[in-house]
Amino acid sequence: MTADVHGAAQQEYLAGLRAALADLPDGEVGEILDDVGAHLAELDPDDDLVARLGPPQAYAAELRTAAGYPAAPVAVDTAPAGTGGARFALVALVGSTALVLLAGLVAFEPEAAALVLLLALLLGLAAAPVVFRAGPRVEAVAALPAVRAALASRTAPDSSGGRLLGFLASLQPAWWLLRALAAAALVGLVLGAAGALQVVLTGLVLAPFSVWLGFRARRDRRWLWSVVPLNALAAAVVLGWLVLSPGAPSDQGSSATSSYLPGLWQDGERPIEDIRPVDASGTPLTGVYLFDQDGRPLDVGGYGECAVEDGTRSGAVQPYPRGVPRYDDRTGSCRLVPPGPLVVAVPSATPTPAPAPLATLAPVPPAPTTAPPAPTVQAPPTG
Repeated sequence: MTADVHGAAQQEYLAGLRAALADLPDGEVGEILDDVGAHLAELDPDDDLVARLGPPQAYAAELRTAAGYPAAPVAVDTAPAGTGGARFALVALVGSTALVLLAGLVAFEPEAAALVLLLALLLGLAAAPVVFRAGPRVEAVAALPAVRAALASRTAPDSSGGRLLGFLASLQPAWWLLRALAAAALVGLVLGAAGALQVVLTGLVLAPFSVWLGFRARRDRRWLWSVVPLNALAAAVVLGWLVLSPGAPSDQGSSATSSYLPGLWQDGERPIEDIRPVDASGTPLTGVYLFDQDGRPLDVGGYGECAVEDGTRSGAVQPYPRGVPRYDDRTGSCRLVPPGPLVVAVPSATPTPAPAPLATLAPVPPAPTTAPPAPTVQAPPTG
């Protein structure tokens, strides 16, 4: 009798072994399955048996050799009819993952990134019928030579690759939480609310689903065709956040040039298009010239795409108020809107000492000079 195996994955694995050993005598098959079942009963029901032992067909071939039986007949060893579909499913998995990574690299071009993601989605949908017909263990794909070689290197504990993959597998729970934060950041970017607090709160909401998805993919390998591309997208988001974060060194060198704004701005946030001077009583003044501490005239500068070409903005310095340029739909050009009425509240305060007067630009007349005295002429002597 076969050992008591409770896990559904273990029972399915034993069923695959029984099918691969169907040409052997029933008594011999029963003894082999009893030994294997006793070994499986000692394992964790959640373990990935294909990763640990290899596909049932490959493990059955090893059992045949150990028991001294010849290789399975051609009819049993022949690849199933769905080999072509299994190869396409594997290509779709690798291709969709690569496309998602490419979308992360071209994220600065939203239209191109959206097109690449659409191609990845279409490729995954094309492989979906093949994948879901293959069963929870996707044995048709696991039996492919390339997949078997990859699984063999992963399950070899003595190899450096096996140790590295084992270490990465132990970090899966931490990655599930980081994946939830990456998904939250992506949702925040789409909705325009990518603040740190919003990302953390959304990540806490998505964390249970991310953990459930990780455990689900362990039991049903068909979920890998969705999980692996999503992992690639999350990795692209995390990498982009590390590269483009405000504290990254790459941003420090360009901060000086990127912060330059032409014209006159209030705290770098509000453009100043005109200046409306008033006196101490709040009465608007006209014909006022403004200068900085070095005697240079203050100018509000350019107006972006709307500039008045009437000669008042170039050449000699113009007084304030000047008016505000506005686009005229009727003429299709910019026109200068004169300053309208202005009511301001002038605070009452102790007057501050007036600054030293600036040097006038008008020429200073030269100081008068004193005329030299006329020479004295002696009168000729009289005879």
